[in-house]
Parts: sequence; C-alpha cells; structure tokens
Amino acid sequence: MALCPHCRHAVTDPPAGLCTNCGGDLQAPMAGASSAPPSPAPAWPSAPAGAGAGRGIAWDQRDRIGFFNALVETTRQVLTEPVTFFRAMPVTGGLGSPLLYGVVLGWAGLVAASFYQAIFRSVVGSGWAALGADRPEVEALLGWVGGWAGFVAQVVFGGILVVIGMFVAAFILHLMLLLLGGARRGFEATFRVVSFAEATSLLFLVPFCGQLLGGIWCAVLYVLGLAAAHQVGHGRAAAAVLLPVAFCCCCGAVLAFLFGATIANFAGHMP
Repeated sequence: MALCPHCRHAVTDPPAGLCTNCGGDLQAPMAGASSAPPSPAPAWPSAPAGAGAGRGIAWDQRDRIGFFNALVETTRQVLTEPVTFFRAMPVTGGLGSPLLYGVVLGWAGLVAASFYQAIFRSVVGSGWAALGADRPEVEALLGWVGGWAGFVAQVVFGGILVVIGMFVAAFILHLMLLLLGGARRGFEATFRVVSFAEATSLLFLVPFCGQLLGGIWCAVLYVLGLAAAHQVGHGRAAAAVLLPVAFCCCCGAVLAFLFGATIANFAGHMP
C-alpha cells in the first residue's frame, strides 16, 4: 500500500493523480520532492501578559465607522460590558481622544441635570426662601444658580467644568493608587478610565434619581477600570476610589458641624 507524500493517507498503488484526502499531487516525489510530510507552520508567539495596550475600542475607530456610531457603541460597551471594555481599552495613545469623549458625554449630562434643576426651581421656587431668610442676596444667588440663568451658564461653560472635573478626579485617583502601590501604569491610564466613565452621565437624563444612579455607577466603573488599566486587584482599586469619598464625607461633616456651631453661637449673641 502506498502513502500520500503530503498527508500520509493511504492511496492506490501505484500512486497517480491527486490524493483524495488532501488534494496533493501524488507524483510530486517523482520530481525530486521530499517524501516527508511538511512540517507545520510555526505558531505566532503570544504577547506576554500585561504587555502593551488593549486591543482597541470603537471610539478609536470613529474615523472609519463615524463619530455618532463610535459614540453610541462605546457608551453601550462602557455601561453594559465594562470589564470587557476596559480590558480592551488602550492605556496609551494620548489624552485628546478620551478627553473628547468625556467632554461630550459629561457636558450632555451636566446640561440635563441643570435643566431638571431649573424646572424644579420654577415649580417649587418658594421653597428656597427658607435658605435665604432675611437675606435677599442669598435668595437671589440661589435663584440664579438653580434657575434658567444657571442653566444657560451650564450650557455655555459646562464643557470647561467637565474638563476640570476629569483632570481633578484623575489626579486624585492616581495619587491614591501611588500611595497604595497600585499605579503600575502612568497617569494617562487613569485619565482614560475617568474619561470613559463619563458614559454614566447619560443616566443624568433620568429625572430625579439619574444623578444618584450615575454617581454610584461611575464609582463602580472607576473600580473596574482602574483594576483593568493598572492590572491590580479590585480591592486596591476600590480603596483608591473610596478613600477620597470617605475623606470628603468626613471633611463635610466637620465643616457642617463648625458651620452649625458658628450659626448657633451667632444667634445666641443676637439681642
């Protein structure tokens, strides 16, 4: 019994024509080819774990698939598949692209929140009077900030506020990671997590509870994103996110206590 020189499959003897198994020319060895089966092609070497950036996200393909499609797909992935998204997210490549995404979503959420606040102010505006009792200038300021004038200001200057907020948040989170020994990547990796976590600003479109839901989900995305981008455990990433929150709560409680004590002391000395 003869064997195919390519796949070693049994063929008719004497071999002629093409192999019924691999389709190889059974007469090839007669022309001087080797009768040994071909060696398999070498496999591509796999990249070492943790090396380089992620494999890419839709936002970085917006020139090819379109700005709106990239915005929608990226937002969908961040909100519904955060672990997969942050693992695929490149941690280098510049701050401009993630900054653009964060500003677009953050500005939209800020405008939506300000719009609902202006409506609330228009409906129950008299309820603010108690905060500015006997102080008309305080009442006027609260009315300006919470009313339609404040809404217009948010529309015009909201993008600047979002940019400042993102850089401050990224700086604080990266500092916490450095203190906790979890900053295995540069500041850009942290900033990218903060920028794409602005997808939660879309929840601000939900009246009343949207800001609360967006804030909670944003903190969750910070944890998942920092863990993936810096390749650290979720516990360390959660500590980096929650420590500043706990610190701010403590400072707020102290300031509220001091403010209340000052007001009480001032009221006690009034005739």
